[in-house]
Amino acid sequence: MQTGKKTGRPPTLSTVDIVEAALAGDLSELTMPSVAKRLGVSHSALYRYFADREALLRACADHVVRQTVWPDTDRPWREFLTDLCDVLWSSFERYPGLAQVALAVPGTPPAIIEIVEKLVGSLTAQGFTPHDAVLAVDFISEVTMTQFAMMAAMDKTVSSADSRSARQAYQESWNASESLVEGIGDESTWHGRGWLDEKITIMLDGLEKRVIG
Repeated sequence: MQTGKKTGRPPTLSTVDIVEAALAGDLSELTMPSVAKRLGVSHSALYRYFADREALLRACADHVVRQTVWPDTDRPWREFLTDLCDVLWSSFERYPGLAQVALAVPGTPPAIIEIVEKLVGSLTAQGFTPHDAVLAVDFISEVTMTQFAMMAAMDKTVSSADSRSARQAYQESWNASESLVEGIGDESTWHGRGWLDEKITIMLDGLEKRVIG
């Protein structure tokens, strides 16, 4: 009777393979069968690596965070928090659906905790209370995610019965108010980053007054 290592075809999948296949599509539309099809395997094979769709999505977010170059926290806090917004936006552009997933999928990947700890550590060293430091990072992240998700939805069709884009529907609704048209701004309001940079500036101005006094 022979003993020793078993022979045969080695495993053809790894968690990295699966995560990279998932990231090749729109994460907001991810299904286990769609990822399996991309890999050329049965979707049941994926469950040996990830318990469910949410577990795979968390792994995708963790992978993205570990591959991202984050702002240098040795600089003044206002500079690296502004850069944090830009880095997040770029990540959401590179990986469609990531912002929507980050807002909806429960649980926080370890890599995100590590980055937040680093950001918060720098903020507290520059005079923030621990609470204000966490609040600042959370605010920048949440506003950037929600703004990206909202702007990404602007090009979608309202419904099968209404061929207008969501952008057109919103514009028509708000432009109907003469008292609000001037405050809403020009066409740029409805494209790109929208009001994101103005929102971040207002938030940072408030933080500066709160921290410096």
